[in-house]
Amino acid sequence: MSLSHPQKLIVLDIDNTVFNWVEYYVACMCALADQVELLTGIPRDVLFEESRPVFEREGSIEYPFLIQELPSVVQYYNHDIPRLLSEAVEEGRKAFNTTAESCLKPYADVIETLEKVRHLYPDIPVIALTDAPRYVAMWKLNKLGLLRFFSAVYGLPDPNLPIDEKTDEIKVDKEILLKHVKKSKFGFEGRIRVLPDDYEKPGVKGLKTVLMDFEMESHLQDVLWVGDNLRKDVGLGKRLGVHTGWARYGMDVRAEARKILLQFSPLGNVAKNVALDPQNDESPRPDFVLQTFADIIPAIEQLLIKG
Repeated sequence: MSLSHPQKLIVLDIDNTVFNWVEYYVACMCALADQVELLTGIPRDVLFEESRPVFEREGSIEYPFLIQELPSVVQYYNHDIPRLLSEAVEEGRKAFNTTAESCLKPYADVIETLEKVRHLYPDIPVIALTDAPRYVAMWKLNKLGLLRFFSAVYGLPDPNLPIDEKTDEIKVDKEILLKHVKKSKFGFEGRIRVLPDDYEKPGVKGLKTVLMDFEMESHLQDVLWVGDNLRKDVGLGKRLGVHTGWARYGMDVRAEARKILLQFSPLGNVAKNVALDPQNDESPRPDFVLQTFADIIPAIEQLLIKG
Protein backbone atom coordinates (compact mmCIF):
# COMPACT_ATOMS: atom_id res chain seq x y z
CA MET A 1 0.00 0.00 0.00
CA SER A 2 1.42 3.36 -1.02
CA LEU A 3 0.83 6.16 1.46
CA SER A 4 2.00 8.84 -0.96
CA HIS A 5 -0.66 8.26 -3.61
CA PRO A 6 -3.20 5.51 -2.88
CA GLN A 7 -5.97 4.71 -5.35
CA LYS A 8 -8.66 5.38 -2.73
CA LEU A 9 -8.71 7.07 0.68
CA ILE A 10 -10.94 6.90 3.76
CA VAL A 11 -10.76 9.74 6.30
CA LEU A 12 -12.53 9.38 9.65
CA ASP A 13 -13.47 11.81 12.35
CA ILE A 14 -12.92 10.26 15.80
CA ASP A 15 -15.20 11.71 18.49
CA ASN A 16 -18.79 10.45 18.22
CA THR A 17 -17.79 8.58 15.06
CA VAL A 18 -15.79 5.64 16.42
CA PHE A 19 -16.84 6.08 20.06
CA ASN A 20 -19.38 8.02 22.13
CA TRP A 21 -17.27 11.01 23.14
CA VAL A 22 -20.05 12.91 24.93
CA GLU A 23 -20.98 10.09 27.30
CA TYR A 24 -17.31 9.25 27.94
CA TYR A 25 -16.14 12.79 28.59
CA VAL A 26 -19.10 13.85 30.70
CA ALA A 27 -18.68 10.79 32.94
CA CYS A 28 -14.93 11.39 33.31
CA MET A 29 -15.31 15.10 34.00
CA CYS A 30 -17.92 14.39 36.67
CA ALA A 31 -15.62 11.85 38.33
CA LEU A 32 -12.70 14.29 38.22
CA ALA A 33 -14.70 17.20 39.62
CA ASP A 34 -16.30 15.10 42.35
CA GLN A 35 -12.88 13.90 43.51
CA VAL A 36 -11.46 17.43 43.55
CA GLU A 37 -14.52 18.61 45.47
CA LEU A 38 -13.98 15.82 48.00
CA LEU A 39 -10.39 16.94 48.57
CA THR A 40 -10.83 20.71 48.52
CA GLY A 41 -14.48 21.38 49.33
CA ILE A 42 -14.86 23.40 46.12
CA PRO A 43 -18.31 22.54 44.67
CA ARG A 44 -18.55 20.76 41.35
CA ASP A 45 -20.58 23.57 39.79
CA VAL A 46 -17.82 26.07 40.62
CA LEU A 47 -15.17 23.78 39.15
CA PHE A 48 -17.24 23.34 35.99
CA GLU A 49 -17.87 27.07 35.66
CA GLU A 50 -14.16 27.79 36.03
CA SER A 51 -13.34 25.12 33.44
CA ARG A 52 -14.95 27.07 30.62
CA PRO A 53 -12.41 29.92 30.36
CA VAL A 54 -9.51 27.48 30.76
CA PHE A 55 -10.78 25.33 27.89
CA GLU A 56 -11.42 28.48 25.86
CA ARG A 57 -7.94 29.85 26.49
CA GLU A 58 -6.21 26.57 25.71
CA GLY A 59 -8.27 25.95 22.60
CA SER A 60 -9.51 22.51 23.62
CA ILE A 61 -12.24 21.13 25.85
CA GLU A 62 -9.89 18.19 26.44
CA TYR A 63 -7.05 20.22 27.94
CA PRO A 64 -5.41 17.58 30.19
CA PHE A 65 -3.96 19.98 32.78
CA LEU A 66 -7.28 21.51 33.74
CA ILE A 67 -7.11 20.98 37.51
CA GLN A 68 -3.82 22.88 37.85
CA GLU A 69 -5.34 25.92 36.13
CA LEU A 70 -8.67 26.25 37.96
CA PRO A 71 -8.57 29.52 39.96
CA SER A 72 -10.27 28.09 43.04
CA VAL A 73 -7.87 25.15 43.13
CA VAL A 74 -4.85 27.42 42.64
CA GLN A 75 -6.07 29.60 45.51
CA TYR A 76 -6.74 26.59 47.74
CA TYR A 77 -3.18 25.27 47.40
CA ASN A 78 -1.60 28.74 47.51
CA HIS A 79 1.26 27.87 45.11
CA ASP A 80 2.22 24.69 47.02
CA ILE A 81 2.86 22.82 43.77
CA PRO A 82 4.01 19.47 45.23
CA ARG A 83 0.87 19.26 47.36
CA LEU A 84 -1.34 20.38 44.48
CA LEU A 85 0.11 17.67 42.24
CA SER A 86 0.03 14.89 44.83
CA GLU A 87 -3.51 15.63 46.00
CA ALA A 88 -5.99 17.27 43.63
CA VAL A 89 -4.17 16.58 40.37
CA GLU A 90 -3.13 12.99 41.08
CA GLU A 91 -6.43 11.93 42.63
CA GLY A 92 -8.48 13.81 40.05
CA ARG A 93 -6.48 12.20 37.25
CA LYS A 94 -6.97 8.76 38.81
CA ALA A 95 -10.72 9.34 39.02
CA PHE A 96 -10.80 10.44 35.37
CA ASN A 97 -8.74 7.46 34.17
CA THR A 98 -10.65 4.93 36.26
CA THR A 99 -13.91 6.16 34.78
CA ALA A 100 -12.36 6.12 31.30
CA GLU A 101 -11.58 2.42 31.73
CA SER A 102 -15.30 1.68 31.75
CA CYS A 103 -16.60 4.52 29.55
CA LEU A 104 -13.97 4.90 26.83
CA LYS A 105 -15.06 2.10 24.52
CA PRO A 106 -15.55 1.94 20.75
CA TYR A 107 -19.08 1.70 19.45
CA ALA A 108 -20.06 -1.98 19.49
CA ASP A 109 -19.42 -2.65 15.79
CA VAL A 110 -16.31 -0.53 15.23
CA ILE A 111 -13.50 -3.05 15.74
CA GLU A 112 -15.25 -5.79 13.76
CA THR A 113 -16.02 -3.34 10.96
CA LEU A 114 -12.50 -1.93 10.77
CA GLU A 115 -11.20 -5.50 10.60
CA LYS A 116 -13.52 -6.08 7.63
CA VAL A 117 -12.40 -2.85 5.96
CA ARG A 118 -8.76 -3.91 6.29
CA HIS A 119 -9.58 -7.38 4.90
CA LEU A 120 -11.81 -6.24 2.03
CA TYR A 121 -9.86 -3.14 1.05
CA PRO A 122 -6.23 -3.68 2.14
CA ASP A 123 -4.93 -1.02 -0.25
CA ILE A 124 -7.16 1.78 1.07
CA PRO A 125 -5.51 3.78 3.87
CA VAL A 126 -7.75 4.84 6.76
CA ILE A 127 -6.83 8.25 8.17
CA ALA A 128 -7.88 9.87 11.46
CA LEU A 129 -8.58 13.61 11.33
CA THR A 130 -9.58 15.21 14.62
CA ASP A 131 -9.84 18.59 16.32
CA ALA A 132 -8.40 17.11 19.51
CA PRO A 133 -4.75 17.80 20.39
CA ARG A 134 -2.51 15.18 18.78
CA TYR A 135 -1.42 13.69 22.13
CA VAL A 136 -5.00 13.49 23.44
CA ALA A 137 -6.28 11.97 20.19
CA MET A 138 -3.61 9.27 20.17
CA TRP A 139 -4.13 8.59 23.88
CA LYS A 140 -7.81 7.95 23.17
CA LEU A 141 -7.20 5.83 20.08
CA ASN A 142 -4.65 3.79 22.01
CA LYS A 143 -7.07 3.24 24.91
CA LEU A 144 -9.79 2.34 22.41
CA GLY A 145 -7.52 -0.27 20.80
CA LEU A 146 -7.94 1.41 17.41
CA LEU A 147 -4.53 2.88 16.56
CA ARG A 148 -3.58 -0.24 14.61
CA PHE A 149 -6.30 0.39 12.03
CA PHE A 150 -5.03 3.82 10.99
CA SER A 151 -2.29 4.69 8.52
CA ALA A 152 -2.04 8.27 9.78
CA VAL A 153 -3.34 10.52 12.54
CA TYR A 154 -3.90 14.26 12.05
CA GLY A 155 -4.56 16.38 15.14
CA LEU A 156 -4.09 19.84 16.57
CA PRO A 157 -1.03 20.98 18.58
CA ASP A 158 -0.21 19.30 21.86
CA PRO A 159 -1.41 21.09 25.03
CA ASN A 160 0.49 23.92 26.67
CA LEU A 161 2.22 23.02 29.91
CA PRO A 162 0.83 24.88 32.96
CA ILE A 163 3.36 27.10 34.75
CA ASP A 164 2.81 28.61 38.18
CA GLU A 165 2.77 32.39 37.85
CA LYS A 166 4.47 32.92 41.22
CA THR A 167 7.09 30.15 41.41
CA ASP A 168 7.61 29.50 37.66
CA GLU A 169 7.32 25.77 38.38
CA ILE A 170 5.85 23.50 35.74
CA LYS A 171 2.70 22.12 37.31
CA VAL A 172 3.00 18.61 35.88
CA ASP A 173 4.18 15.35 37.43
CA LYS A 174 7.64 14.39 36.12
CA GLU A 175 6.51 11.09 34.60
CA ILE A 176 3.64 12.71 32.72
CA LEU A 177 5.82 15.66 31.73
CA LEU A 178 8.33 13.26 30.17
CA LYS A 179 5.61 11.65 28.04
CA HIS A 180 4.59 15.04 26.70
CA VAL A 181 8.15 16.26 26.11
CA LYS A 182 9.03 13.03 24.29
CA LYS A 183 5.88 13.39 22.15
CA SER A 184 4.76 9.86 22.96
CA LYS A 185 3.50 7.96 19.91
CA PHE A 186 2.00 5.07 21.90
CA GLY A 187 3.83 2.60 19.66
CA PHE A 188 2.14 3.96 16.52
CA GLU A 189 4.20 3.42 13.37
CA GLY A 190 2.06 5.39 10.94
CA ARG A 191 2.25 9.01 9.88
CA ILE A 192 1.59 11.66 12.55
CA ARG A 193 0.77 15.20 11.48
CA VAL A 194 0.29 18.10 13.91
CA LEU A 195 -1.85 20.79 12.31
CA PRO A 196 -1.89 24.49 13.25
CA ASP A 197 -4.69 25.63 15.56
CA ASP A 198 -6.45 27.49 12.76
CA TYR A 199 -6.85 24.23 10.81
CA GLU A 200 -9.68 23.24 13.14
CA LYS A 201 -12.94 22.19 11.54
CA PRO A 202 -15.23 23.38 10.03
CA GLY A 203 -12.37 25.10 8.18
CA VAL A 204 -11.18 23.16 5.14
CA LYS A 205 -7.42 23.36 5.79
CA GLY A 206 -7.14 20.16 7.85
CA LEU A 207 -8.87 17.86 5.38
CA LYS A 208 -7.20 19.68 2.51
CA THR A 209 -3.81 18.92 4.09
CA VAL A 210 -4.71 15.22 4.21
CA LEU A 211 -5.65 15.33 0.52
CA MET A 212 -2.39 17.09 -0.36
CA ASP A 213 -0.25 14.71 1.69
CA PHE A 214 -1.78 11.70 -0.05
CA GLU A 215 -1.82 13.39 -3.47
CA MET A 216 -5.58 13.07 -3.76
CA GLU A 217 -6.53 16.68 -4.63
CA SER A 218 -7.26 15.68 -8.23
CA HIS A 219 -8.95 12.42 -7.19
CA LEU A 220 -11.72 13.74 -4.95
CA GLN A 221 -14.15 11.12 -6.27
CA ASP A 222 -11.91 8.50 -4.66
CA VAL A 223 -12.07 9.97 -1.14
CA LEU A 224 -14.66 9.15 1.54
CA TRP A 225 -14.84 11.46 4.57
CA VAL A 226 -17.01 10.32 7.51
CA GLY A 227 -17.98 12.39 10.54
CA ASP A 228 -20.83 12.87 12.99
CA ASN A 229 -21.48 16.58 12.68
CA LEU A 230 -23.53 17.86 9.76
CA ARG A 231 -22.16 21.40 9.89
CA LYS A 232 -18.55 20.67 10.81
CA ASP A 233 -17.96 17.42 8.98
CA VAL A 234 -20.46 16.95 6.16
CA GLY A 235 -20.39 20.65 5.31
CA LEU A 236 -16.60 20.58 5.19
CA GLY A 237 -16.56 17.59 2.85
CA LYS A 238 -19.14 19.18 0.59
CA ARG A 239 -17.06 22.34 0.26
CA LEU A 240 -14.01 20.35 -0.78
CA GLY A 241 -15.90 18.03 -3.11
CA VAL A 242 -15.15 14.63 -1.53
CA HIS A 243 -17.73 11.95 -0.79
CA THR A 244 -19.34 12.48 2.61
CA GLY A 245 -20.74 9.98 5.09
CA TRP A 246 -22.74 11.17 8.10
CA ALA A 247 -22.42 9.11 11.28
CA ARG A 248 -25.99 9.78 12.34
CA TYR A 249 -25.66 7.47 15.34
CA GLY A 250 -23.29 10.03 16.86
CA MET A 251 -26.36 12.12 17.65
CA ASP A 252 -27.62 9.49 20.09
CA VAL A 253 -26.71 11.16 23.38
CA ARG A 254 -28.73 11.12 26.60
CA ALA A 255 -30.40 14.42 27.48
CA GLU A 256 -28.76 14.35 30.92
CA ALA A 257 -25.27 13.99 29.42
CA ARG A 258 -26.01 16.83 27.02
CA LYS A 259 -27.15 19.00 29.94
CA ILE A 260 -23.99 18.33 31.96
CA LEU A 261 -21.78 18.95 28.92
CA LEU A 262 -23.22 22.45 28.72
CA GLN A 263 -22.10 23.14 32.29
CA PHE A 264 -18.41 23.13 31.39
CA SER A 265 -18.38 23.58 27.61
CA PRO A 266 -16.93 26.86 26.31
CA LEU A 267 -19.57 28.84 24.46
CA GLY A 268 -17.53 28.53 21.27
CA ASN A 269 -17.61 24.75 21.59
CA VAL A 270 -21.37 24.53 22.11
CA ALA A 271 -22.22 25.51 18.55
CA LYS A 272 -19.75 22.98 17.15
CA ASN A 273 -20.72 19.97 19.24
CA VAL A 274 -22.68 17.18 17.63
CA ALA A 275 -24.93 16.75 20.64
CA LEU A 276 -26.25 20.25 20.05
CA ASP A 277 -26.43 20.13 16.25
CA PRO A 278 -29.89 18.91 15.24
CA GLN A 279 -30.66 18.23 11.60
CA ASN A 280 -32.78 20.85 9.87
CA ASP A 281 -33.68 22.04 6.37
CA GLU A 282 -30.46 24.04 6.11
CA SER A 283 -28.16 21.16 7.10
CA PRO A 284 -25.72 19.89 4.44
CA ARG A 285 -26.88 16.69 2.74
CA PRO A 286 -24.46 13.77 3.11
CA ASP A 287 -23.88 11.32 0.28
CA PHE A 288 -24.47 8.42 2.67
CA VAL A 289 -26.10 8.19 6.10
CA LEU A 290 -24.56 5.67 8.50
CA GLN A 291 -27.10 4.39 11.02
CA THR A 292 -24.28 2.38 12.66
CA PHE A 293 -20.54 2.36 12.02
CA ALA A 294 -20.94 -0.94 10.14
CA ASP A 295 -22.68 1.02 7.39
CA ILE A 296 -19.28 2.29 6.29
CA ILE A 297 -18.93 -0.97 4.31
CA PRO A 298 -21.89 -0.26 1.99
CA ALA A 299 -20.80 3.39 1.89
CA ILE A 300 -17.38 2.36 0.58
CA GLU A 301 -18.98 0.00 -1.93
CA GLN A 302 -21.45 2.59 -3.20
CA LEU A 303 -19.25 5.69 -3.22
CA LEU A 304 -15.69 4.46 -3.78
CA ILE A 305 -15.91 1.07 -5.48
CA LYS A 306 -18.99 1.24 -7.71
CA GLY A 307 -19.30 5.03 -7.78
